[in-house]
Amino acid sequence: MKRTKLKDAKVDNLRTFHWVEYFKYNNAHLLKLDFNSRSELSVEERKLIAPSIRAFQIGEGSDGKHLSKAVRKFAMQAGYKEYPEIMRWFVMEENRHSQTLKKYMEVYRIPTVSKLWIDDAFRMLRKLMGLECEVIILVTAEMIALSYYTALGNATNSPLLKTICKQMLNDELMHVILQSDTLFRISKTRCKPLNEFIRILRKVIMRITLMVVWTKYKDMFLKGGYTYPILKKQCLEYLDESIAIEKTGRI
Repeated sequence: MKRTKLKDAKVDNLRTFHWVEYFKYNNAHLLKLDFNSRSELSVEERKLIAPSIRAFQIGEGSDGKHLSKAVRKFAMQAGYKEYPEIMRWFVMEENRHSQTLKKYMEVYRIPTVSKLWIDDAFRMLRKLMGLECEVIILVTAEMIALSYYTALGNATNSPLLKTICKQMLNDELMHVILQSDTLFRISKTRCKPLNEFIRILRKVIMRITLMVVWTKYKDMFLKGGYTYPILKKQCLEYLDESIAIEKTGRI
């Protein structure tokens, strides 16, 4: 299955890219979502997508308090003064994703939940260390989301859900680039052996997360055209591209 590559994004030079301007433009040019359209999901489709869409709806939402503290600290240390504003817009966009999925779930009578163990585990891991740990967990989830929203868009005949997934894919691609650039800024002054160890750790985290996600949402991925080897291949390719940005600061 063909995937979008990070270099397909409209980012010519990360060193001169204006992230706040991008987020403002993106927020003002969202795809139109017609929640009045009642192209009903079948009972089978609703049962198929409900478990995963619940998990991603929770995962996309956050108040960003812990992240904001780490962001402000890093911005002061690195002299990256615009970073807190960039990440404020990032959190806003993630929360928009969560609210969009919640509204869709309400329209098609898919019950929401307030907690899931997999989301709690991700949030706990993000808070174990500083900004780098948070960003690694975030970007891992975002790379998997690129395949997830592709599968979700393919899994039903809902025009509204397909449009939502198209918007999510557009946004998440840029999020992966942003977080990869942050990892470049963190790692560029650090010793090579430690950087190589963390890259290996990222690959381990990706593989473990993929196994969990596949085990829980296998039926939806299969309906959306994904076997486990395809999902694994795509996500590891995204990870390779992310690591290349982290190494060089370029796409």
